[in-house]
Amino acid sequence: MIEVENLSFSYQNNKVLKNISFSIEKGEYLCIIGKNGSGKSTLAKLLATLIYQQEGTIKISGYDTKNQKDLLNIRKIVGIFFQNPEEQIISTTVFDEVIFALENLATPREDIKEIAEKALKNLNLLEYKDRLTYQLSGGEKQRLAIASILAMGTEILIFDEATSMLDPVGKKEVLRIMKELNSQGKTIIHITHDRDDILEASKVMLLSECEIKYLGSPYKIFDNDMAFLLKIKNILERHNIKVEDKNINMEDLVKIVYENIY
Repeated sequence: MIEVENLSFSYQNNKVLKNISFSIEKGEYLCIIGKNGSGKSTLAKLLATLIYQQEGTIKISGYDTKNQKDLLNIRKIVGIFFQNPEEQIISTTVFDEVIFALENLATPREDIKEIAEKALKNLNLLEYKDRLTYQLSGGEKQRLAIASILAMGTEILIFDEATSMLDPVGKKEVLRIMKELNSQGKTIIHITHDRDDILEASKVMLLSECEIKYLGSPYKIFDNDMAFLLKIKNILERHNIKVEDKNINMEDLVKIVYENIY
């Protein structure tokens, strides 16, 4: 579980987050949305302890990010992925990339091979274990980054625009993996600009003007955007799918799509 209370952060005199409070339950799938500069990536880095918080508290599975003694435990629990997976890959081969993280955790040598191969297999990369990392596609590199962090037993996965540089095939595969990992009990925090991604989440957070403007159902956030809802209605009706006026809300429209198209 993640508990955030009265969190504020500034870059010099530029306030990015102002007294925000929220919690994330174990196994939740949270999407964080907002315009550029709204504090999304800053929040992700704070949760991953990549930058030091200035005001407020963050507790992750009971560990306090302000307590230096807790940082190692937090970094075992939380993993973060960025837009460009190449920035996270440092080894020459796929297999070496996964075992590098395990060696840093002082994993018993006799266990490393088995753990690494299991992580690669789960991400459909085992057949590539001897391949040079530069030969991988963007989607494969992102899957390798995920495998490396999962091998460490990470429970909370933060995806900071992690699909924005991928082609449609690579993006679809990473989104599928995120959903699958969530079904296995992993906590997913997905920072995105794409509306389509939001509906996969159990909860959505909208950041704007340094504050949380909305936190709740991903469907409800669209219900006031009538132009967007009517656009979906028109697309459905072009497929000869009748939509009653009473069904012009995001939750009903999504149900109609799944019942008639998927």
